[in-house]
Amino acid sequence: MRLLKCSVFVYLFLIFDAGHAFSIIGLNKQMLYEYEGNVLVGAKPQDEGHQSPPTTGWIVRGKLTLQRQSELVLAAALVIDDVTLNNSGEKFLQNKEMYPPYKPFKIALTEDGAISHVVFKEGDPIWSMNFKRAIASVLQFQMKSSGAFVVDELGIHGTCRTEYFVSNRTNYISIRKTPEVKTCKPYSEAVHTTRSNVPPNTCEFDHQKSVIIGNEAIYGMSPHNETGYYLSMAHAKGTTLIHTFESTGEAQFINSELLLNFLNETPIDNAIDIETSMAAEPSNLELQRLDPNDPTGGRSPQQQETLIAQAGTLLDSLAEALETTEFKFSEPYDSTLSDVIKLLSEMDFDSLTKLYREVDIGTSYRQETIRNIFHEIIPRIGTKASVFLTHHLVLNKLTKPQIAVQLLIPMPFHIFELSAELVQKCEDFLNIGPDRPDVRQAAILSFATLIHNVYVAKGIDKDKFEEYVQKYFNAYLSDRDFDQKMLYLQGLNNLQLGNVANYLEPIVQDPNENEDLKFQAAWTTLALADRRAERIYEVYWPIFESRNASLELRVAAVTLLLISNPTAARLISIHRIIQSETNPHMINYYRTTVTSISETTYPCYQHLRRLLSYMHRHLPQKPESRYWVTGNYIFDYRDSKFGIGAMLQAFLVGDPKSDMPVVAFFKFDTEALGKFTGQLALYIKARGLPDTILNKMQSRNGSDPFTFKSIKALLAMLQAPIINSKDLHLEFIMQMEGKTVLSYYLNQRMFRQLTYDNILERMQQIIRTDSHINMQTVRWPFMNRYTVPTVLGTSSDVLLQTTVLTSLRGNITEQRNSPITKHTLEIDARYSSYASVRSRSYNPFLNLDHEINREQGFLIYIPFSSELHLNESGSKCRRYSFSRPQNLTSGLSFKSRAVTKTRGLITKTAAAPFEEIMIPEGRNDVVQLFSYPMPDLGVRLSMTTNLNELIKYRGMLLKSEFTENGFSGNMVVTALMYIFGFTQLSSIHLGHDRNFTMLMYNEKTTRIEGNFCAEDVLKTSDLKGKQIGLTLEHTDHMDENHAADALHRWNISLDVQASTKSNWFKLTGQVQRNSKDDEDDWKACTKLTYEPLVFTKRPHTLNGDVVFGLATEESECPEKGSTVQFAATAGPSEHARAFLRSDKISLTDTDFCPKEVLKFSPIPTSKYCKRSNFENFTSITQYDMDLKFNNMPAWFELWSNRLDHLVSALSADKVDSLHMTQEINISMQAPQDQFRLAVEVNGVKWRFHQIPFFYKLDSKFDASHELTFDSGLKRSCSVINGMVNTFDDYLINLREIAVRPDCLTLLVADCSPLPQIAVFVTPSPAQGLANNYGLRIHIGQNYFDFRARTDNTSLPSDEPVLIYLNQDQTPHNVRKKPYQWPMETSDYDFRVELNEQNILIVECTQLSSTIQFDLYNILNFEIYGVYKHQMCGLCSKPLNRMQNYTICELEASTPTPVPLQNSSDVVVVA
Repeated sequence: MRLLKCSVFVYLFLIFDAGHAFSIIGLNKQMLYEYEGNVLVGAKPQDEGHQSPPTTGWIVRGKLTLQRQSELVLAAALVIDDVTLNNSGEKFLQNKEMYPPYKPFKIALTEDGAISHVVFKEGDPIWSMNFKRAIASVLQFQMKSSGAFVVDELGIHGTCRTEYFVSNRTNYISIRKTPEVKTCKPYSEAVHTTRSNVPPNTCEFDHQKSVIIGNEAIYGMSPHNETGYYLSMAHAKGTTLIHTFESTGEAQFINSELLLNFLNETPIDNAIDIETSMAAEPSNLELQRLDPNDPTGGRSPQQQETLIAQAGTLLDSLAEALETTEFKFSEPYDSTLSDVIKLLSEMDFDSLTKLYREVDIGTSYRQETIRNIFHEIIPRIGTKASVFLTHHLVLNKLTKPQIAVQLLIPMPFHIFELSAELVQKCEDFLNIGPDRPDVRQAAILSFATLIHNVYVAKGIDKDKFEEYVQKYFNAYLSDRDFDQKMLYLQGLNNLQLGNVANYLEPIVQDPNENEDLKFQAAWTTLALADRRAERIYEVYWPIFESRNASLELRVAAVTLLLISNPTAARLISIHRIIQSETNPHMINYYRTTVTSISETTYPCYQHLRRLLSYMHRHLPQKPESRYWVTGNYIFDYRDSKFGIGAMLQAFLVGDPKSDMPVVAFFKFDTEALGKFTGQLALYIKARGLPDTILNKMQSRNGSDPFTFKSIKALLAMLQAPIINSKDLHLEFIMQMEGKTVLSYYLNQRMFRQLTYDNILERMQQIIRTDSHINMQTVRWPFMNRYTVPTVLGTSSDVLLQTTVLTSLRGNITEQRNSPITKHTLEIDARYSSYASVRSRSYNPFLNLDHEINREQGFLIYIPFSSELHLNESGSKCRRYSFSRPQNLTSGLSFKSRAVTKTRGLITKTAAAPFEEIMIPEGRNDVVQLFSYPMPDLGVRLSMTTNLNELIKYRGMLLKSEFTENGFSGNMVVTALMYIFGFTQLSSIHLGHDRNFTMLMYNEKTTRIEGNFCAEDVLKTSDLKGKQIGLTLEHTDHMDENHAADALHRWNISLDVQASTKSNWFKLTGQVQRNSKDDEDDWKACTKLTYEPLVFTKRPHTLNGDVVFGLATEESECPEKGSTVQFAATAGPSEHARAFLRSDKISLTDTDFCPKEVLKFSPIPTSKYCKRSNFENFTSITQYDMDLKFNNMPAWFELWSNRLDHLVSALSADKVDSLHMTQEINISMQAPQDQFRLAVEVNGVKWRFHQIPFFYKLDSKFDASHELTFDSGLKRSCSVINGMVNTFDDYLINLREIAVRPDCLTLLVADCSPLPQIAVFVTPSPAQGLANNYGLRIHIGQNYFDFRARTDNTSLPSDEPVLIYLNQDQTPHNVRKKPYQWPMETSDYDFRVELNEQNILIVECTQLSSTIQFDLYNILNFEIYGVYKHQMCGLCSKPLNRMQNYTICELEASTPTPVPLQNSSDVVVVA
């Protein structure tokens, strides 16, 4: 029997033409099917066992009639029985607005039975035609053979490679059809349109897709007497799976099904009319795209007037919301901004223009706010109409220039309707005249970006694109102004493709071209380097190899060579040249580039990373840290699990003369979901900026007592060069997504025009002017929209987006009522972001949107109101006040939730739209962490969070795979990158029921007011003293004229004395609190004295006491209060003192690092005397603190006893009590050469071993010295035993130059046109003491001599130390009293003193320089790096060479000084 059934099936299969799917309907026969289509939109629960959010959806039922009217023609007609909503079960019967599907349509067949095309009735709307296409597509199937086979088949997504599997069940045939949607053309992945406002990350392909789609259909074939088989059942299924902003979030889905069931077959008795009123053009099965202005496909097209009215209403509601203080911190979900963007995106040009006219009328505060928001939205919606509106407003000068720039800059980055029409229309931007320079600049740059984007989108051909490239290049050639040439170069940067690089290379190779333009031209071709490797090698290798080329061009050349996919041989060639390189700037740039890229996690550098990692272990020796000013630094992180990352890259190029940074290019990229969510770059070139600022700040006139004539005469005798300051050259370029949006240039002449008047006075005048602030910014930082139609042909889409609205409003006023000036500041700051992942299905039968939305709101509200009263009659006090009105809540709220919505206008005549909103019930996880009243300020702080979500979030952060670049040794930058990474993850991750609020609330009106007083009571050359007073009063009245008793009052008074020469200070203070509510008042008094370290004599010392308790009298400290006495010390070990007292002479094996250098602070260093030679002696290794307590309160007794028990329990020995209620003695020792720490607390000892992160402080080279010298902010030149270590670490034997005691050898001098200091040395006349030197130091019109010592004996502590002043050689004992000029004033030009280590210290305030001299043979000269390029003398070798460094007293010739054109270009060669 089984064999018989199989034989019957094979026979039937052979006689039935399986390839002709529609042969299932006999000629002149009709078949009636019942169809049922349903769409379901929902979400899966994030955790097992938890309830999922409510779903939404709809079911349509009806009948389908198919008639085989001829061999190749089928007629089809649909009837709709009812439409049912899933949740409510409400059923809607047919109405006249459902009529279009009733229109019959024709299905034309090919000879082999497949669908050739379909023909619809005239006027059939898109939604109806797409529904019929889906029906026809479901009816199409093939049975070429039994089993599995693959064919190319046309369906609703285009032509797709389709898998079939045909199986039999006795006399029943089952067919499964599965299209491979990835192969569909033109709609790959079954995504019909994709719109994004952020560029894709084309460098990385392993990110998880946001949307995954799968379709399949199952057919059932039953035997038929005439045709062999008939279609008894067809069931098509479509599934769209959506991930939220990362892989672990709440997954959403859109499921759709279309089921056909056979009812009956009859002869055709009433033929379906498919001949009259049919469309002229046939259609295929591909779904027709919807018009962006009508997302309903003709079902309920929005009238433009309605859109205008709705947009106006929403804009008004946005403005109104910014004026109220009633915030919904409980529900911070505000989708109004995204709704406005959606509405404006559906408007045509005329409607946008009309809306603009409406918002442009009026001058009220609210109307100004609406206008601001409108101007922010327009350039970001990206429609053709918005571009035309921008063109209309800019070209016709209908907006202010700043608004025009605001419209132009973001416009090209958001356009999704890219076409040649836009390029042709916007070409007018090139004709904007020079009368609007900012607008012209923004227009030229934006138009170039638009051309690039349209060309990439294949909107214009290559010839047209090259025509625009030629236009920009011709404009560059024809313009002579540097700023205009720079502008068109940036325009070529934005065009980027085609022959752009070919046009720029001749600029780079032209020896007569401006160096700055050559560097910009080279830098512009960076993006194309990997595609032009051979040409890059041909053009830039000679530049890289040439030592005569500028450092900037060589840096650009080596960068291009390294990123142009170099071969291994070429890498080794670069390596060999670097090995012989002498410029430390170039060496550091190569080192940092290789190190950064070989360890980066940035996706676009992975290919480079594999190349450069070979060279990582073959780097040249690292130069001094101060050469960081030329380098390539990358700080990045990447989390592959959540698909996020960020990269901060800094390209720096320094000036080889001054070692100051000149060029800085910063690049900051962020990525998520396979998209670059942000690509920002900033280019700054500032040459001569320090000189310009210093000259502006230090401008002097002829009446100034500080003169330069004597130093000028001396330098002229030496034929010293005159080093002029550099002219200002400032370039500023900002880029977004690799395209320039701003380009500014400033030279010396422009700077003088800007600063002709006192710029500080002008700024002060602006601040004093009464003004109001009303600024709003709109950001659309992320938007991805995917159109994913259902198997019913109805539209559905997935939207992932974030919108941000920020607002800053307020007033600044000034009221003058002599002698009182009242400044009032009222600021209202708001931040509102709305992130959403929304899955939506449109129900065209009822005109309803069914959607599920995971939304997240982040709201911040900070109001600020203050007053400041200034008394201009000489009072030392300032009165201030801060106030908050009653019932005000401010703070932040950060929440998320899932919302299911069904809404729409079912019929045009409906009285109200249909709306159904379902929000899952929240679980009882929200707990209040704390609520803390602050009565002294009249407010209450509270914080709440969802504890369950907090635990998940903590776990998510701990599990995140943050991979940082190993190059980052900077702890601050690394910490910032981590913080940014967590912040980015928090904003992208849409948590499940996230709930975090931090609020400040006051029920009554609260006002904080008081006085701040500061008065100088002591100011001498050695000491300065200041008295500081602060009062704070809290009242509940806003009226300042109303005399109200203070509810709470604080009085703080401080008396501070400090040394002008060291960090010594003494502080005496009192704090008192009075409260109207409390019975007792409280007061505290303190005395502190700090004495800084004197090496080997005294450690850092801090002594003091604090007395607190109930206040008795207004000016007295509590007599019976609690007392805490403390004494703390920190200093080096005794090892350093013992070494200085020993017979050892030097720290090393040479004579050029004597132990006397330890007396200097900071210690002079050289090739023979490095920091590592003495850090074991100078490291602070001993810390001690003693605390004593008396009459302490009960709470202290409780906690000190608990601490006593804890420490006793950790002791290795048995301890009954450590008496911590009475005193605590803590001692810590850190040995110099080991990573361990010895700690002792009240006799209990511990040892902690292997602490690699333990940072040791240095007593002579503290953090400030380390930062200033390592960064190059300060430079030093030293003389140690006759060996000069110059500013650039060149060693010079002074004994070969300074040989005559009666001659002066120039160590260092200021060789600017207005020289301020010159330092000469003279050798000792004593036989055998040539290493001892005397000094002559010229500062302005004064000079003094210090005569070289004639012996090497130690200097007694009471022996006079004399300097001889000016030509009269008046002696002055600096041991007894420091000498300064002018005398007896705190504002001196220079000062000479002797410190406790017998070090002669000379301070020159005019040049911010310091000289330290040990009276014998060690000298250290410190100066700020900005002055280094203008210094000459031995310390400036080899930078500024001189013909002669020595002048003798008998010489009388006074040759004319040799002027230099520019200190960076001309060097006088010895």
